[in-house]
Amino acid sequence: MPAQEVPTERLDNLAREAVVTVFDSMINETVTWLSRACLMENPSGDILAKLPISKGLYAIVVNWVGDAKGKVMLVLPKEAAEHFAMKLFDVPSLDWLEGDSEEALQDSLGELGNMLVGLVKGGLTKWYPNLALTTPKVLKNRRMKVDTSTMSFRRQYHFEGLGSELMIDFCCE
Repeated sequence: MPAQEVPTERLDNLAREAVVTVFDSMINETVTWLSRACLMENPSGDILAKLPISKGLYAIVVNWVGDAKGKVMLVLPKEAAEHFAMKLFDVPSLDWLEGDSEEALQDSLGELGNMLVGLVKGGLTKWYPNLALTTPKVLKNRRMKVDTSTMSFRRQYHFEGLGSELMIDFCCE
């Protein structure tokens, strides 16, 4: 079943619900939806340009396969990613953690990716009952590559939370 058969409103609601739920349940943080962009219709409308990423970014990428193929990528500016990890671990600074603070940060972002895409998968099972998820990849200072020539759907969602702006990129073949 092609991705365009999933009602667009459902994908919009799913993106909003998943982000709001995951940040609220993991760290009791309110996240507000700002806008969306369809990159299939307007490739130059990439929301990443709106994010404050001059100090770096983290992208959490999870793929799904089965009845459909696609990707979800959550992009957080570096400071927002650190703020998330500090709230998750309940520490005033990542330096308070034992061991490698970068590894702890990436592990916490991987858990964020697991929860987020688990909610997305649950919301898609009405249309795609057989989906499997990959292990989240946490990318530092880069984002996933998307070959739009193989995509039937690509939409980005822009949020505000953790004192910053955040973005989700959904892609389906």
